Amino acid sequence: MLGWLCTEALRGTGAHLVNAEGKRFINELETRDATSSAIIREVDHRKQGIRTPAGNEGLWLDTPIIDMIGHKGKIHRLFAGLERRFNNYGIDMTKEPLFVYPTQHYQNGGVDMVDPTGRSGVPNLFLAGEVAGGVQGRNRLGGNSLVDIFVFGRRAGQAAARLAKETKLERLTLQHVKEHHKALDEAGIRNGKVSPLLLPDYVGPPGKKDSAGSESRTLTVS
Repeated sequence: MLGWLCTEALRGTGAHLVNAEGKRFINELETRDATSSAIIREVDHRKQGIRTPAGNEGLWLDTPIIDMIGHKGKIHRLFAGLERRFNNYGIDMTKEPLFVYPTQHYQNGGVDMVDPTGRSGVPNLFLAGEVAGGVQGRNRLGGNSLVDIFVFGRRAGQAAARLAKETKLERLTLQHVKEHHKALDEAGIRNGKVSPLLLPDYVGPPGKKDSAGSESRTLTVS
């Protein structure tokens, strides 16, 4: 499942993580690995997640409470870009929660780096940033992504430039894509989803009453 990255500053500003029953289950200021693990347990093991009409599972990030406990307009003042981004999909984060689930960004995985220049195990492929595994560990410090990109981007760029002078490429084809789809067919892997899916479909028509009787445009589907 793909989606938009919700900055951790939302939780730091007061947004609550709640399950299908509207209950909080973790201190939202825990480290990203602890928070991610708690969300996964709540959804996969405790079966307290929300299921969308498309079959995706996750939890609610209660963003409206930021304006409620702070002041009206606080979300707009601090997160104008994020607010505008979700508005493009008919989601008003000042009035309805966001549907969230940990993605690879939070797992801090990635492709293995072979050496400090960003070289990977794939011939002629160099890495820089969070796509590279093993650089940050399980808890990347907040705000150091830019340093990571500058340091390893420079190293990878220089190494790739040196390699490019020595490498003769064969004729480029899409054979690797064909082989990938062939392997999927042989393994029987077909999910029927069309890419890219930026956001799961969980927003309902105006006037929908939620479980508390309040008017909302968010469907809570179990």
